[in-house]
Parts: sequence; C-alpha cells; structure tokens
Amino acid sequence: MAVYYQATEVAQGTYRKLLRQDLLWGGLAGILAGGALTVFFFGYDVLWFRPMETPDFLSGAFLGGGEAGAETVEKLRNLRIAIFTSLHMIAFTLLGIIFARFFRFTQLRKTLLVGVLWGLVVCTAVLAAGMQVTGTQMAAQPGWPGLLAGNVAAGVVMVLFLRRAQGVDPPR
Repeated sequence: MAVYYQATEVAQGTYRKLLRQDLLWGGLAGILAGGALTVFFFGYDVLWFRPMETPDFLSGAFLGGGEAGAETVEKLRNLRIAIFTSLHMIAFTLLGIIFARFFRFTQLRKTLLVGVLWGLVVCTAVLAAGMQVTGTQMAAQPGWPGLLAGNVAAGVVMVLFLRRAQGVDPPR
C-alpha cells in the first residue's frame, strides 16, 4: 500500500525542528550572554576593589533585603545574590530564545550591529521594566553607563554565538 504524506505534516515537522533548534541555540546564547554579563560586572567590581558590590546592590534593589552588604545578614545576602543570579540567567535564557526566533522571523543578517542594538534596546528595556515593577532607583553604583555597556556586551555575545552555532556568517 502506498503511503502519501500531506504537505502540512511535512511543514509541521520542519517547523518543530526549527523551533527546537531556536530553543536550544537561543537558550545557550542567553546563558552565555548572562554569564558574560556576570563576568563583566565581576571584573568591573574587582577593578574598583569592590568584589560582588554590583550583584549585592542589584539583588538588594530588586529583591529587597535591607541595606546591601549588612554584616548581620551575611547568609541572607549570599542567598539573595544567588536567587538574583538565577533569575538573571533565566531572563537572559528567555531573551536568547526570543533573539533566535527574532532572527528566524525577520531573516536579518546576524551582524554585530544587530547584537549591539538588541543589547541596547531590548535588554535595557527588560531591565527598565523590571526596575519599574520593583520600584528600583538607579542612582547608585553601577549606574546606567555600566548597565548599558553590559547589555551591549550581552547582545554581542548572543549574536556571535548564534552566528557560529547556526553556521551562518555574514559575507565579508
């Protein structure tokens, strides 16, 4: 007996394959970008001889917990930083997946300019939305210039990874 394949079944299979690929590569790109941002701010803090000040400040601002760096609640401070870092990595994983889907739908070339704009606009918009929801004020360290530079670096890391992972480089 002959087997006939419907065109919609083939299209659905191709769509699922592309969706799985975007979820995998986008998730990995987000994890790498979140890790790069973590290393960026750790280096920034070490440069100014204040290790862990940025995650301490951001976790205290977003999650609460009193004065950042209080000695009496050292274990709670470390737990708060760990929770914030986990949420940070989840957010960047989701941003990486959205970025991979964005490239799939728009068919844009994966250039560094697109990565810079993604970090500058989308990553910063997500940060600003989180700050608006939690009522965080960004008057203290690291300040907007450091956060914008970190988000741009994260966008560049995402686009570089997606370019390499999907084997698509823009023409030279």
